[in-house]
Amino acid sequence: MSRNKSRRVVEDSPLTNHDINDFNFKGLLKLVDDINLKIIEELIKNPSTSSMSLATKLGIPLSSLQRRRTKLEKSLLIKAYHIDLKASGGKMGDIVVNVDKGKSRVVATNILKNYKSNVMNVSTRINSEHNVAAQILYNNTAELHNILESIKSIPYVTSLQWSEMVEMIGDNSPLVITAFFNSSKQRTHQSG
Repeated sequence: MSRNKSRRVVEDSPLTNHDINDFNFKGLLKLVDDINLKIIEELIKNPSTSSMSLATKLGIPLSSLQRRRTKLEKSLLIKAYHIDLKASGGKMGDIVVNVDKGKSRVVATNILKNYKSNVMNVSTRINSEHNVAAQILYNNTAELHNILESIKSIPYVTSLQWSEMVEMIGDNSPLVITAFFNSSKQRTHQSG
């Protein structure tokens, strides 16, 4: 089936985007069996773990691990590098911005476009007060002050707050991800 024909089938079907996303999520849940969940945990702890050491640690054949790892990396995992702020001398902070209703995306795009040297990522949020968040990297308080004052002058910005990361106390990411997939599997089994 051509790409256009398959698109028409989805567009003409009674399925909603929620149904399609739910189907995709359930498909991912099938991919995340107990062995793949252990692989995910280990790769999140240490993304540069070799397949050989991972296969040995989990007690599965190397070829099976490589096949599973490739499938996970193509569908679910994103490998990323992180900056060692102490080594770089930089500081990392978060800015949360309150904007006029309906203008979150405009302000977020403006921040991302105009502060390329400092803004690592920007997202829109739903909550009672702040609806744009940006993670920034800066060298000193003078640079931070200039960024904050400049963002305050963006149209539709009504207020902002910031915080600086002082110390990373720990990272529960592998445990949280395992719990997320396990609870999602349980909910899917209960509802299906």
